[in-house]
Amino acid sequence: MKSKTSSKAVALGARTVEVAGLGSVLLAKSRKARRLSMTVRPHKGIRVAVPYRTSFEEGMAFLESNIGWARKNLDRVRRIERQHRTALSNLAPINRAAARVVLVKRLDELAREHGFAYNRVFIRNQKTRWGSCSENNNINLNVNLVRLRPGLMDYVILHELVHTREKNHGRRFWSRLDKLAGDAKTLDRELKKHVLGLDVY
Repeated sequence: MKSKTSSKAVALGARTVEVAGLGSVLLAKSRKARRLSMTVRPHKGIRVAVPYRTSFEEGMAFLESNIGWARKNLDRVRRIERQHRTALSNLAPINRAAARVVLVKRLDELAREHGFAYNRVFIRNQKTRWGSCSENNNINLNVNLVRLRPGLMDYVILHELVHTREKNHGRRFWSRLDKLAGDAKTLDRELKKHVLGLDVY
């Protein structure tokens, strides 16, 4: 298999390789990973999780030995992306100003109800994230959240509010989120069935 390592570092402990037929593949070091594993996700492509003490060369060997699986699943993901683009093309675009009013209002309501404080809020049209929370407790919310059912939209907002206190996805984070949102892991799985990338004006 012909591949080359990208000259651009993605992050500390990560690198990208260009693989014929697959495109860019991310090899990322992980302290949590106990073994080499590979995932293929919409809009994110292929990621190989490399245990912290395992070399990138071993990660490449793992990728090469599973190239058939990677191609098969990448084709499946690309079909899903095409299907979603077709379905979404029939939906009316989102009005960013109207969505901002809805999302900021709900963020403030949930923050007051559960005793959270955040710094600033930004409403953006992102292709890979529903939301995020910075180290300074600035919250980013995806404008496309208004397309989700109310309970799922609340789950994303609560997810980011919990990050104002818990900066990782450890046990304490999920425990707090479970108390606020209910079965957080089930909601998280439901959220992953939704693909981003809608029209916004």
